Amino acid sequence: MNIHTDRRTLLGSAALMGLGALSGCSAPTGEEDADAAKPIYDGVLGVQLYTVRDLFEADPRATLEALAGIGFKDCETAGLFDHEAADIRAMMDDLGLMSRSAHVRLPQLRDDFSTAIEEAKVLGQDRLYLGWIPEEERTLDKYRALAELLNQRGEEAKAADMMVGYHNHEFEFIDEAGTNGYDILLAETDPELVTMEIDFFWAAEAGIEPASLFEKAPGRFTSCHIKDRTSSGEMVSVGDGTIDFASHFALAEKAGLERFYVEHDNPNDPLASVGRSYAHLTK
Repeated sequence: MNIHTDRRTLLGSAALMGLGALSGCSAPTGEEDADAAKPIYDGVLGVQLYTVRDLFEADPRATLEALAGIGFKDCETAGLFDHEAADIRAMMDDLGLMSRSAHVRLPQLRDDFSTAIEEAKVLGQDRLYLGWIPEEERTLDKYRALAELLNQRGEEAKAADMMVGYHNHEFEFIDEAGTNGYDILLAETDPELVTMEIDFFWAAEAGIEPASLFEKAPGRFTSCHIKDRTSSGEMVSVGDGTIDFASHFALAEKAGLERFYVEHDNPNDPLASVGRSYAHLTK
């Protein structure tokens, strides 16, 4: 999608997708049945703004309006580009949106974490996840050093009533000498200071069953990224792939899952993709 798409187009797309999602809802047969049928993310289904990064950079107000129009309530940030945190917070407040978490980059975690905390305070966030590490950081010794850094920053975050966390891709699960980076991060970070955000697509890409992680470290996985994968490995909108999200969500209590974010790394049409995912998850 062209990043200069005008606001009318954005909002029109959102309205149509929101109506599509609503049309898929079935009428409850009773208050009790309706409550039982509600998904665990009912009312708080979020979206990772990395999916709409180009749109957000070009026109944050129009992009947030479109996401609110689809029905999302929680926007996880992945950088604000040159926009001021106070301005973004004002837009979100005006639209009935919230932002409970952010992704931070490794240089910021290492060298400018105080700025990340201050920005999070303005936005109302209480979770700061390291979203990715470059290839040169993926040795076992560097994973151990990263665990130590996460614990240190976790102490600083705790003092600000926040928590740090780690978001996985597939490379953390590569076996090396009978262990892997993710096992090191789970074992050597303090559960009271460092939480995990599981990405279901990348776990599937690595051949990892989330249930095995939840069994190994119950309660550690307080957030998740919901994006789908075809049998051939293609990333697709939720419902267009083969990941059994229902089985993962059935283990939410064991995992500790509290926050749920739709995402697609590189969709052809970002708003259409997250709208399709939202419709599938709320039908």
